[in-house]
Amino acid sequence: MNLPKHMKIAAGCMGATIFGILFGWVLFPTILKGQLKKEMALSKKTDVRKMWETIPFALDFKVYLFNYTNHEEVQKGAIPIVKEVGPYYFEEWKEKIELNDDEATDTVSYKKRDTFYFKKQLSGPGLTGEEEIILPHIFMLTLATIVSRDKPAMLNMLGKAFNGIFDKPETIFMKVKPLDLLFRGLNIDCAKTEFAPKAVCTAIKKEAADRLIFEPNNQYKFSIFGMRNGTVDKHVVTVLRGIKNVMDVGKVIAIDDKTEQDVWRDTCNKLEGTDGTVFPPFLTELDRLESFAGDLCRSFKPWYQKKTSYQGIKTNRYIANIGDLANDPDLQCYCESPEKCPPKGLMDMTKCMGAPLFVSLPHYYDCDPELLKNVKGLRPDVSEHEIVIDFEPITGTPMVARQRVQFSLKLIQTDKMELFKELPNTLAPIFWIEEGLALNKTFVKMLKNQLFIPKRIVGVVRWFLVAAGLLGTLGCLVFHFKGEFNVERTL
Repeated sequence: MNLPKHMKIAAGCMGATIFGILFGWVLFPTILKGQLKKEMALSKKTDVRKMWETIPFALDFKVYLFNYTNHEEVQKGAIPIVKEVGPYYFEEWKEKIELNDDEATDTVSYKKRDTFYFKKQLSGPGLTGEEEIILPHIFMLTLATIVSRDKPAMLNMLGKAFNGIFDKPETIFMKVKPLDLLFRGLNIDCAKTEFAPKAVCTAIKKEAADRLIFEPNNQYKFSIFGMRNGTVDKHVVTVLRGIKNVMDVGKVIAIDDKTEQDVWRDTCNKLEGTDGTVFPPFLTELDRLESFAGDLCRSFKPWYQKKTSYQGIKTNRYIANIGDLANDPDLQCYCESPEKCPPKGLMDMTKCMGAPLFVSLPHYYDCDPELLKNVKGLRPDVSEHEIVIDFEPITGTPMVARQRVQFSLKLIQTDKMELFKELPNTLAPIFWIEEGLALNKTFVKMLKNQLFIPKRIVGVVRWFLVAAGLLGTLGCLVFHFKGEFNVERTL
């Protein structure tokens, strides 16, 4: 049977419509998803693996310190008044070394190395890192707090040791250069031969060897980040590569060959989420992200907040916080007991870090309001102090990230040490950090070229095929029925 020419054209147009629908909405998404599953896995052949091993650009690492403007009054029991000084800006370069792939378990193990470079020109106006600020002596407070909690009978001896080690201090506050405190180190004089200083220094060397720099003549140096700078982390992290199941990519399954921690209670010792440098693709608004923060010995589960965009790429914004440990059943196991949880927004890091530090969001943002009553000068601001991550949902790529955390110490009061007799026994903010990234134009362009331009081209082509096919078919049908109508009129 020979069809009229216009009906053959109509059939062709209908075929184009069907092809446009099948290719644009079925075949291409399937092909794209299959390709992404291969590309997002941590196999040795993928670009994602190369970037995961060595992030090819520096992260922003900003440190803000709190200067105590009334330290003499605080020594006598007054409420602290603080003024934020910062940011002190550092480039942070991250790499993973000593990698070991296990094909059978689809895992890769590694150690971390972070390197920091101070950038004066990117720091706050006029800040050089050499100015002097006044804040609580972290090392003295840490020792006093630990001894007060574990061996209170030794506090008197610790006071005598401080007189030797720190040359008869008159206050628990220190005047310090930021770069000394953060990286170069503060001196601890352990050359004294008297019993108390010698005994305390021996204990320090034994318990805190991995956090101190040892120099000749029994001089120790303490800094906040100095021991991390350019050194290989001692812990071995094992993550899934995602070759067998891409949704498991980067998931932490062991640290030092242990599948659980022994830091907290019950389920809080579980290793949940990725290592924070890679995430699974195909994220939706209903997905709750998970990442394990090794420095804080816990997992975080950011939740979807809203739609955003970055340099023309649609993103999903996720936010996170420390949580309300006392009132969240899933988080109570981070407390010593349900009855001994810190106020909302605080977490006691003693068991994790070996130091009696409390973490929170900066300026006690999203914390118990009572905390702000015990210190003046803090100004919580959602835009400045919230944890925020903007993800490209198809690839799971973090486009913008701002991870912020504050560290505080308690100004403990005890009659057994002269310097601590009149302290206000309140929580004192010491510093806060922001670790962030914003993908530069090179990587945004690469993402657009590899994913979004082909996706947009297919989107245009599929609608063109469907529209052209439908219009062509409709035109041919109109021509056909118009012809039949004219024949009938002739007859």
